[in-house]
Amino acid sequence: MVKPWMPVVAGLLNIVSGALGVVVGLCMSLRGLAFTAAQTAQGVAPRVPHAGAYPHMPHLFFPGMGIAFGIALLIIGVLAILGGVYALRLKAWGLALAGSIASVITGPVIGLLALIFIVLGREDFRKA
Repeated sequence: MVKPWMPVVAGLLNIVSGALGVVVGLCMSLRGLAFTAAQTAQGVAPRVPHAGAYPHMPHLFFPGMGIAFGIALLIIGVLAILGGVYALRLKAWGLALAGSIASVITGPVIGLLALIFIVLGREDFRKA
């Protein structure tokens, strides 16, 4: 039996987009950890911005922000990869759809194509 092409392409696009999200999330987290460690080593306390100040360098004001965004992007990337695997197996259309939505966040162009292919290929999940 030949696999339908739309869920297979969507699964591959989800995996690529999810891997991109995992790599970027890891880099953001490590960068945030490095800035936090550098500030701690120098004894620089993070300043809280007030109404008259514009944070030109956000990592100086919120050192944990990069870590939090990085971890969130990492989790979203893993969800996109998981949805891609389920799309390749033609199982759990809902999880494949959730992975496609997550891949829109990690890679908008690739994720949008994957989302379109998953929605259009819904009937192929029912046949398998």
